[in-house]
Amino acid sequence: MALLEGLAAVIAKVAGASTAAQVATGLGIATAGITGAGAAGALPEPVQDVVAQSVETVSPFDLPDSSDSSSDDAIETDDSGIDGPGDDAAGDAADDSTEDSTGDRGLDNALEHADEHAQEALLKAQERQATKDAEKATRDAAKDAEKAARDAAKEQEKAAREAEKAAREAADEAREDAEEAAEQAREAAEEAAEQAREDAEEAAEQARKDAGKPEDD
Repeated sequence: MALLEGLAAVIAKVAGASTAAQVATGLGIATAGITGAGAAGALPEPVQDVVAQSVETVSPFDLPDSSDSSSDDAIETDDSGIDGPGDDAAGDAADDSTEDSTGDRGLDNALEHADEHAQEALLKAQERQATKDAEKATRDAAKDAEKAARDAAKEQEKAAREAEKAAREAADEAREDAEEAAEQAREAAEEAAEQAREDAEEAAEQARKDAGKPEDD
């Protein structure tokens, strides 16, 4: 504050009364900017020269005057994104708006790409699952067909065994019946022969008896 008052007093002596207020204003701007870059281009050239000369006389600060070529630097756009004492609020707002818009577009693009990748991954997963389901269905159908064939073969083998068993049983029964019939026929033949022999013996005995009797006159 004391530095500002001293500089204002020196400027009031050097400059005319009509420009003292403008110089003091420029001095405040320059000192607030530390190096005086904030005052460059903000005052008329005569006032800017007085401010620069006065500040350089009583302080270590070096301010630009009308002969400096750094006026272009004073309006240089700050790309840092951080607002400083000399930054243009409108420019920063435009930069922020541009950055926000770019960020929004980037986010939208990222979300769109993510959604596309998710959809693509989902479709591939569905295709893989459909393929697995089809393969499983084919394997299950083959297993069912194989099981049905095995069951049918077992039934056929069982039927064949049962038929063979029935045939054997029928053959055995027929053989037994034949043997029994043959035995009965043999027994009958033997009995008939025995009866015939007995009958013949009786007839012969009767004939002998009849032959030994005297004949009646």
